[in-house]
Amino acid sequence: MISPGLFSLFVLAAIHLFANRPKILGWVWHRQFLSFASGVSLSYVFVDLLPALERAEPVLKRTFDPIIPYLELHTYLVALMGILFYYGVQSRVSSQKHQWLPLSGYLLFNFFIGASLSDSSNPEIQPLTLFTIAIGLHYFIRDHLAKVSKNKFMLGFLISILFAGYLTGYLAKIPDAVTAVGISFVAGGILLNIFQYELPKQEKGGYFWFVSGALLYTAILLSLGELKW
Repeated sequence: MISPGLFSLFVLAAIHLFANRPKILGWVWHRQFLSFASGVSLSYVFVDLLPALERAEPVLKRTFDPIIPYLELHTYLVALMGILFYYGVQSRVSSQKHQWLPLSGYLLFNFFIGASLSDSSNPEIQPLTLFTIAIGLHYFIRDHLAKVSKNKFMLGFLISILFAGYLTGYLAKIPDAVTAVGISFVAGGILLNIFQYELPKQEKGGYFWFVSGALLYTAILLSLGELKW
């Protein structure tokens, strides 16, 4: 019987495959849906991802205190470095052949998502259904913006990295410090993408659906008592 985590993995892989195929998805190309998905992504960052950085802080503190004993908030510093890195990369990439640079963070993000799903009981991905929806919508918007499906090799590599992360997490225990650094660094890239690309344009109805998505996702988490602050 397929595990819930593996099922979620296949769902996310399918989103990569079909995100830019309007003949299959049809109605989801409405601007209202994209605005709604952007709201869910933003809510995920603030109610799930940023609190995860705070929970990872003790792990990095134990790891880095012998090296840099006077610095606090290690995870947020790593996230800041992620924002600075990805902003610098994206601002210098203009040609199609260099798309790998801004997508490097996407690859890293896929690896850690896959590794997280290898353990369905992982508290960081609970409730699993809402986690899959939030990440899936983020994938959908990101793939739409980057037009990933137009590069079949790149698309295959993104999906392969997702499964490679799952397999790595299933076969071997990834050190907590490595996971904390990776997630913190990638969080910076996600925040940059949210504010630079995923916020809806000032068009009729866009703001309403954007706010609706953000509030609905947050309200569901609150009703389930899943906000881990």
